[in-house]
Amino acid sequence: MNKDTRVSERDKSNRLTETDVLVVGGGVVGCCAAYYLARLGLDVVVIDRDGINDQASGVNAGSLHLMIVSRFFKSRDPLWIAGRNRLLPLVMASVETWRELAGELDRDIELVLDGGLMVAETDGQLRMLEEKAKEERSHGLDVEVVSGSDLRSIAPYFSERVIGAAFCPDEGKINPIMATGAVARGAERAGTRFLRSTELLALETTGDGFKALTDNGAIRCRRVVDAAGAGAATVAAMVGVRLPIETHARLMNVTEAAPPLVKHLVQHGDRMLSMKQAARGNVVIGGGWPAVFDHATGRPDVIKKSIKGNLGVARSVVPGLGPLRLLRTWGGMLTLTPDGDAILGEVPGVPGFYLAVPPNPGFTGAPICGRLLAERIAGKTSTFDLDAFSVERFAS
Repeated sequence: MNKDTRVSERDKSNRLTETDVLVVGGGVVGCCAAYYLARLGLDVVVIDRDGINDQASGVNAGSLHLMIVSRFFKSRDPLWIAGRNRLLPLVMASVETWRELAGELDRDIELVLDGGLMVAETDGQLRMLEEKAKEERSHGLDVEVVSGSDLRSIAPYFSERVIGAAFCPDEGKINPIMATGAVARGAERAGTRFLRSTELLALETTGDGFKALTDNGAIRCRRVVDAAGAGAATVAAMVGVRLPIETHARLMNVTEAAPPLVKHLVQHGDRMLSMKQAARGNVVIGGGWPAVFDHATGRPDVIKKSIKGNLGVARSVVPGLGPLRLLRTWGGMLTLTPDGDAILGEVPGVPGFYLAVPPNPGFTGAPICGRLLAERIAGKTSTFDLDAFSVERFAS
């Protein structure tokens, strides 16, 4: 190391930044929290060890899900039942928040709410969808089960194997790269400072807040928002908080661009499938097929078996996909709480430390999670009781 490099490293270690709120994580939840915090007049700094939207948010498929995922609905675990009862109102409010953001941000985020269809291929699957739709309607979600000619008029692209589907007109899709980038720019315009390539090394409580030690200097702040996604548990552990989350590697596929084919957000009522066609014509296909973590890079890597399985299910539901070439396959990350719902709010016993873990449909729920946290931190009245989303519900 030469003399100039030593001086540069010493300058970085001595650098001190001060702020009201430090947001750890530059994904969609962190950017949304920063956007609303800054608009409420707080001084905000966001740090990310990479760039903005570089990790899970940047490789997200961009689905806006409202209907309960079938495998969660089938669970009889009281924890999951309570979680989905909280989740439905939350994600419905979040899609409305995405609508508002689409009109506020500096570019088109390709928000399209043409509706979603969860399909059934057997009578048993159809009965399950009817039971699920009844519960969803009890929470105010607009869902109806359609079959026969009614289904064909909505989605003529389905194969004859599909005998019915639950239709929710408020589901849809968004461009995750454009959306998070636009939210980040909106936060910057409101005064947020983004420190990219800045890794959190340690977090210490002080008499009046926190001191964050990073590889780019120290940051003093009154409050911390842990929006670190897959790394959120590591950040929480720095202040003695156990965060019960699991991170799973999941696979996604995208085809070459094609003429309009799949109008809706498509899911399956029993098999692993999620599908939508992007604005440029590419069809994005996922649904929870497993990928693996590359231990050398720490990033997800794909599995050939999952690629074939995922595309096979997709073709059986939408035969028109058959002639399309596969353009790209990649691995993403899903961070899951024990009940599939968000973990939000200040941690009891650690004043000023806030958790920002989105629900299972993470991109769907991101803006409402950011908004609710910002309102709580700023002392504003909120439409949701954040105590219901506290990490304390897992204490037992």
